[in-house]
Amino acid sequence: MNEVSLKPVIEELENLFSKFNARFFADKLEKPVITVSPDHTRGAYGWCTGWKAWKAGEDEGHYEINLCAEYLNRPFEETCGTLIHEMVHLQNLQDGVQDTSRSGTYHNKKFKETAEAHGLTVEKGEKYGWHKTALSPEALEFVQSLGKQGFTLVRPRPIGLKGSSKGGGSSSRKYVCPCCGAIIRATKEVHVICADCDCEFQEEI
Repeated sequence: MNEVSLKPVIEELENLFSKFNARFFADKLEKPVITVSPDHTRGAYGWCTGWKAWKAGEDEGHYEINLCAEYLNRPFEETCGTLIHEMVHLQNLQDGVQDTSRSGTYHNKKFKETAEAHGLTVEKGEKYGWHKTALSPEALEFVQSLGKQGFTLVRPRPIGLKGSSKGGGSSSRKYVCPCCGAIIRATKEVHVICADCDCEFQEEI
């Protein structure tokens, strides 16, 4: 029986981060903690925390870049594109540039400018701004020159578990205002408007 472990996946992602940092970011990015965990948003391929989520002893902390487990087996070029996308957010965090709004979902023109300067092409989506990124021709050539294969390990999204109770308790749904990030919880499906923003709360699946 083959041993299955995330260790080689994390090691490869850390290796790719180092290569991309040198090639596209002049080695200026702080090394984050790279993780693979389930998508707790609604279809994001990854994220970069806006705060230093990890600490080692008394140090000042480290940002986290996560690649979502449900999409780990996408084509290698797409996975690399997601990693660089999150590295762009990290660059902007280090530079004090706010490149998103609506709790990090809407990508503004500052994100677009940084992304296009660091190996990505950017298109505007209907809901989330300049969030659709892909490798630029130069970056694609560099990624392909690495001669790597994509990951086969993946965590399939569970079917039919939405709203199921945990540990025998009552089920709870989490709703987030897409404009200000306020959070409410409900035990059934609700349609609620945030009075501050005049936006409907969205269920976080």
